[in-house]
Amino acid sequence: MRQETKDIMTAFLKRKSRRCQRTMTDGDTVYLHGNRIAWREDNGDISMTLAGWGTNTTRERLNGLCMLLMDKRPFNQRKHEQYYDDTPIDTRQVITVHSIVPVEMSVDEQRAWYDTSAELN
Repeated sequence: MRQETKDIMTAFLKRKSRRCQRTMTDGDTVYLHGNRIAWREDNGDISMTLAGWGTNTTRERLNGLCMLLMDKRPFNQRKHEQYYDDTPIDTRQVITVHSIVPVEMSVDEQRAWYDTSAELN
Protein backbone atom coordinates (compact mmCIF):
# COMPACT_ATOMS: atom_id res chain seq x y z
CA MET A 1 0.00 0.00 0.00
CA ARG A 2 1.36 3.41 -0.93
CA GLN A 3 2.03 5.84 1.91
CA GLU A 4 -0.47 8.37 0.50
CA THR A 5 -3.17 5.69 0.47
CA LYS A 6 -2.37 4.56 4.02
CA ASP A 7 -2.41 8.15 5.33
CA ILE A 8 -5.69 9.08 3.65
CA MET A 9 -7.58 5.87 4.42
CA THR A 10 -6.41 5.81 8.04
CA ALA A 11 -7.62 9.41 8.44
CA PHE A 12 -10.94 8.49 6.77
CA LEU A 13 -11.47 5.56 9.16
CA LYS A 14 -10.67 7.84 12.12
CA ARG A 15 -13.04 10.52 10.69
CA LYS A 16 -10.17 13.02 10.39
CA SER A 17 -9.45 15.46 7.57
CA ARG A 18 -6.29 14.84 5.55
CA ARG A 19 -4.94 16.10 2.25
CA CYS A 20 -2.15 14.62 0.14
CA GLN A 21 -1.00 15.24 -3.44
CA ARG A 22 -3.86 13.61 -5.33
CA THR A 23 -6.19 12.38 -2.61
CA MET A 24 -8.06 14.04 0.24
CA THR A 25 -10.64 13.21 2.88
CA ASP A 26 -12.86 15.32 5.08
CA GLY A 27 -13.32 12.32 7.38
CA ASP A 28 -16.61 11.26 5.78
CA THR A 29 -15.70 11.13 2.08
CA VAL A 30 -12.53 10.31 0.12
CA TYR A 31 -11.77 12.17 -3.10
CA LEU A 32 -9.20 11.28 -5.77
CA HIS A 33 -8.53 14.10 -8.24
CA GLY A 34 -11.80 15.66 -7.05
CA ASN A 35 -13.87 12.51 -7.70
CA ARG A 36 -15.72 10.93 -4.77
CA ILE A 37 -14.43 7.34 -4.50
CA ALA A 38 -15.44 6.34 -0.94
CA TRP A 39 -17.87 7.62 1.65
CA ARG A 40 -19.57 6.68 4.87
CA GLU A 41 -23.32 6.05 4.68
CA ASP A 42 -25.68 7.31 7.42
CA ASN A 43 -25.93 3.79 8.88
CA GLY A 44 -22.12 3.43 9.09
CA ASP A 45 -21.66 1.30 5.97
CA ILE A 46 -18.86 2.34 3.62
CA SER A 47 -19.57 2.78 -0.08
CA MET A 48 -16.90 2.78 -2.79
CA THR A 49 -16.79 3.40 -6.52
CA LEU A 50 -14.21 3.74 -9.26
CA ALA A 51 -16.06 6.98 -10.13
CA GLY A 52 -15.87 6.21 -13.85
CA TRP A 53 -12.10 5.77 -13.77
CA GLY A 54 -10.79 2.20 -13.87
CA THR A 55 -7.21 3.31 -13.27
CA ASN A 56 -4.40 1.70 -11.31
CA THR A 57 -4.45 4.62 -8.87
CA THR A 58 -8.21 4.44 -8.22
CA ARG A 59 -8.06 0.69 -7.66
CA GLU A 60 -5.01 1.09 -5.41
CA ARG A 61 -6.78 3.67 -3.21
CA LEU A 62 -9.92 1.53 -2.87
CA ASN A 63 -7.90 -1.62 -2.28
CA GLY A 64 -5.99 0.23 0.44
CA LEU A 65 -9.28 0.98 2.19
CA CYS A 66 -10.37 -2.64 1.77
CA MET A 67 -7.05 -3.87 3.19
CA LEU A 68 -7.60 -1.78 6.31
CA LEU A 69 -11.22 -2.91 6.64
CA MET A 70 -11.22 -6.51 5.44
CA ASP A 71 -7.58 -7.47 4.82
CA LYS A 72 -8.21 -8.11 1.12
CA ARG A 73 -7.73 -6.34 -2.24
CA PRO A 74 -10.97 -7.01 -4.16
CA PHE A 75 -10.68 -4.35 -6.91
CA ASN A 76 -8.80 -5.62 -9.96
CA GLN A 77 -8.74 -5.55 -13.75
CA ARG A 78 -8.63 -8.36 -16.29
CA LYS A 79 -8.51 -7.78 -20.05
CA HIS A 80 -9.49 -4.11 -19.56
CA GLU A 81 -12.58 -5.07 -17.52
CA GLN A 82 -13.01 -4.02 -13.89
CA TYR A 83 -13.80 -6.57 -11.16
CA TYR A 84 -14.77 -6.58 -7.52
CA ASP A 85 -13.64 -9.96 -6.22
CA ASP A 86 -14.51 -12.17 -9.20
CA THR A 87 -17.57 -10.20 -10.31
CA PRO A 88 -17.33 -7.81 -13.28
CA ILE A 89 -18.38 -4.27 -12.36
CA ASP A 90 -19.06 -1.04 -14.19
CA THR A 91 -16.66 1.79 -13.34
CA ARG A 92 -19.61 3.79 -11.95
CA GLN A 93 -21.03 0.94 -9.86
CA VAL A 94 -21.20 1.53 -6.11
CA ILE A 95 -19.97 -1.23 -3.79
CA THR A 96 -21.14 -1.00 -0.17
CA VAL A 97 -19.57 -2.93 2.71
CA HIS A 98 -21.01 -3.31 6.20
CA SER A 99 -18.74 -1.48 8.58
CA ILE A 100 -20.31 0.10 11.63
CA VAL A 101 -17.09 0.64 13.55
CA PRO A 102 -16.61 2.86 16.61
CA VAL A 103 -14.27 5.66 15.47
CA GLU A 104 -12.04 5.46 18.53
CA MET A 105 -10.84 1.97 17.54
CA SER A 106 -7.36 1.50 16.11
CA VAL A 107 -7.10 0.16 12.55
CA ASP A 108 -6.16 -3.30 13.90
CA GLU A 109 -9.15 -3.23 16.26
CA GLN A 110 -11.39 -2.18 13.35
CA ARG A 111 -10.18 -5.16 11.30
CA ALA A 112 -10.88 -7.54 14.17
CA TRP A 113 -14.32 -5.99 14.75
CA TYR A 114 -15.18 -6.21 11.05
CA ASP A 115 -14.12 -9.88 10.90
CA THR A 116 -16.31 -10.67 13.92
CA SER A 117 -19.36 -8.80 12.59
CA ALA A 118 -19.05 -10.43 9.15
CA GLU A 119 -19.30 -13.85 10.80
CA LEU A 120 -22.57 -12.83 12.48
CA ASN A 121 -24.31 -11.87 9.22
